[in-house]
Amino acid sequence: MCNRYGYQHPYNRLVAEFSEIGPVRWSGAEPNAPRDHIRPTNIAPVLRAHADGGVELVDLRWGLVPFFHKQPAKDWKMLGTNARAENVHATGMYRGAYTRRRCLVPATHYFEWTGEKGAKTMWRFHVPEQEIFAFPGLWDRAGPAGEEYESFTLLTSAPGPDQAPYHNRQPVILDRSHWAAWLDPANHLARSFQGSPAGTIAVAMADGAGNCSARQRNSRPG
Repeated sequence: MCNRYGYQHPYNRLVAEFSEIGPVRWSGAEPNAPRDHIRPTNIAPVLRAHADGGVELVDLRWGLVPFFHKQPAKDWKMLGTNARAENVHATGMYRGAYTRRRCLVPATHYFEWTGEKGAKTMWRFHVPEQEIFAFPGLWDRAGPAGEEYESFTLLTSAPGPDQAPYHNRQPVILDRSHWAAWLDPANHLARSFQGSPAGTIAVAMADGAGNCSARQRNSRPG
């Protein structure tokens, strides 16, 4: 499970990074500061297919609320931040979004914790070969008529060897060559997702603010 991640760059970096899959439509609005800690229910950037071609960069709420919920988001009690890639196509909460509404969730890092409650260690993960990477995601629109809101989830899989010592699930890090294919609902890729190959992800122990020191890099839980 991934319940905290971050994106550290201006949004115009996303326009440049994702233009390889088509023109990126964007309002030009920038956040006031890097989003080092994106938590459940926070607003965060995602990229999704645009009806007129290319993709659009938008801010959505993290924690998917499905289309059939016609009440405010606060009344939906399931967290909805993660969807299991193995069965997302068949899960009632996500099935509709999987067949119609895909997105890419850009990130520069994510966090996991190990240890007992009250004495947990925070770990920060990044992809050395990709300063900006993307999780495959789903988005949906819910809420009462005239007051609809949009939200998203990201997909997880069994962990790869870099992740396994820290958690029994891993957010899927989508290969760049699959970015465009994932956005097309005709492509049923989710069941093929698996943990990243060894050496893909780097990990370091983090302090309470999520920062890492050089001496902490490549630490292991224990």
